[in-house]
Amino acid sequence: MMIDPQYWWLGIGFALICAEVLMGNFILFFLGIAAVIVGVAVSLGMPGGAWPFALFAALAVVLLVTLRARLSQHIVGDAFKGSKDEDFIGREVCVETGFDDVSPHRGRVGYRGASWDAKSEEAQLESGSFATITSREGNLLIISKER
Repeated sequence: MMIDPQYWWLGIGFALICAEVLMGNFILFFLGIAAVIVGVAVSLGMPGGAWPFALFAALAVVLLVTLRARLSQHIVGDAFKGSKDEDFIGREVCVETGFDDVSPHRGRVGYRGASWDAKSEEAQLESGSFATITSREGNLLIISKER
């Protein structure tokens, strides 16, 4: 059994729109909208061959370039602009181990119930003392005794 081209385009379009729920970056959504529009165009009599694919490519580019940035600003809002380090910078940590003669400038600190690798300008910090997170490099916290 052969599936009509318009149903193929509509099915792909709706599948992409549904997949967007898992992705959340507004790319699949616009590709899905482009496929749905092509499906409607094919059902209204658009010639076959390469024309549907050309229309799909053109619509995908136009929708992604013109609407994606505008729509994502309105739907995602200010949380999209947040920093990944907002929960770290300026927070207090407790020195657990290290920062001694054996491992100067390096050690482990406790933050939010977990133990983290840390680096400090200060060569030695006492175990049990507190320091402040000044920056982060992946899973390495950069700390300072000064507040």
